[in-house]
Amino acid sequence: MMASGQKAFGQFSSTVTQRPITMDAVKIVLDTHQDTSGDELVADFLKGGIIVNRAGTYLIIVGSQIGKLVGNKSRWIDFWIRVNDKDLPNSNVRSILKDPDTKDVLVTQVVAHLNKGDMINIMMTVEVADEGLGIEAIQPDDEPLIPSMILTVLQL
Repeated sequence: MMASGQKAFGQFSSTVTQRPITMDAVKIVLDTHQDTSGDELVADFLKGGIIVNRAGTYLIIVGSQIGKLVGNKSRWIDFWIRVNDKDLPNSNVRSILKDPDTKDVLVTQVVAHLNKGDMINIMMTVEVADEGLGIEAIQPDDEPLIPSMILTVLQL
């Protein structure tokens, strides 16, 4: 437990490349956490989300490393935030990739009031399912891993 007055925080990420094979929305898999404020924000790796154990107003920041494998047509990829299986308004962002050699980072963020027991998920959808469009973990030589996604949650 945290000391009274201390704010909840957590940083989570995915070390896994994820390329949807459907055009339906999919939950991004989280598999690591770098730091948290105790049990206030808990990663549920089986459900791909973060459970909030302290009600409050939170800043949620998501950065996704995007790319594609094949094709030379411009294709879109979207990311947004979902709480308790309900999409948060105005949290969706889109990027368009044309070239498989292009990599980019797509960021979305929201401020939202969350209740104890709420589940935060990051969602992704792609325009086509056959070009390997998605999020990529990259391991540069002699550098730290570039996660496919970094999620930061801060109580305000």
